[in-house]
Amino acid sequence: MDTRKLLEELENVINNASEVPFTNKKMVDKDEVERLIDAINQSLPNELESARRIVADKERIMLDAEKKAEDTVAQAKDYIARITEESELVKQAQERANEIISSANKSADELRTSSVTYATDVLKYVETNMENVLDSLKKNRQSLIDSNSAAARQQQEQEQQQAQDNSKK
Repeated sequence: MDTRKLLEELENVINNASEVPFTNKKMVDKDEVERLIDAINQSLPNELESARRIVADKERIMLDAEKKAEDTVAQAKDYIARITEESELVKQAQERANEIISSANKSADELRTSSVTYATDVLKYVETNMENVLDSLKKNRQSLIDSNSAAARQQQEQEQQQAQDNSKK
């Protein structure tokens, strides 16, 4: 299940939890919250694997771009070698070869830049999602701790009140 959906479900469990009387606290089903936290922990490796695949794709794209650039440069060199023997065409051939090399370098640079930009954007998206998940988990954990502390205090106060009532009798 998607981490965002699990977090939304956790939020719904907390929002729909019974309120503790006379406080702004809520009582949540511990088993349900633990189940959701376990599911979130299980979904995180999937998102990390997705990020790894994106990085691998970026590297493959960059290697392909460099290979294409090398092939184009090799073609340009072959082209230059073939036509250098013809004196009238030497100048034109050199110009054409330079254009091909420039075009190949430009294409390689564009491919490299776009693949790095794409990978950076995807990794930033994953990083933001991971930060959101972590923040949400921290808030939910603190909410559970606060809720538990409030319930314990309320129980203690009730016991003290009962003890006072019993001692008055």
